[in-house]
Amino acid sequence: MAEAYYGYMETGSFIIGFVKIKVELVRVGFYRSLRNLEKEVSSYSPRPKLDPEKFQDLIQDLREYFSGKWIEFDHPFRLERPEFERRVLLKVREIPYGETRSYSWVASEVGKPRAWRAVANALARNPIAIIIPCHRVVRKDGRVAGSDFGRRVREYLLMLEGALP
Repeated sequence: MAEAYYGYMETGSFIIGFVKIKVELVRVGFYRSLRNLEKEVSSYSPRPKLDPEKFQDLIQDLREYFSGKWIEFDHPFRLERPEFERRVLLKVREIPYGETRSYSWVASEVGKPRAWRAVANALARNPIAIIIPCHRVVRKDGRVAGSDFGRRVREYLLMLEGALP
């Protein structure tokens, strides 16, 4: 049975939670509360154990990122997604810090130029936020898509990177 761990970092506005199986990240996500994170973590099998020490490098990188420093997140991760979603997520990982691309650009890059909705759906299910920077994908008109909490987080990250005025 693989060992699984979770940890988190509070930012003041939201919580970033992480899950690791062995040495690979399988989840990096945004949560309104620790209770929301713990609810999600309880659905994993085996149930991850709280162990913040397993995430010290990631937490340090995130602190630097949130201080406005450009960081290359080079942490091992596992993507257990259908092939199209994997291609989309790996393409989005190539978008440089401080830049944005459109959903239609991503669709074209993965060989499905008319599949911008499928791209949006794949990004909505991104299990490894920030490391796979889906916040850098915006509408063709440059506006940030989404609603409520998710949209506010995406706008915050883009402003932090200097990609939004």
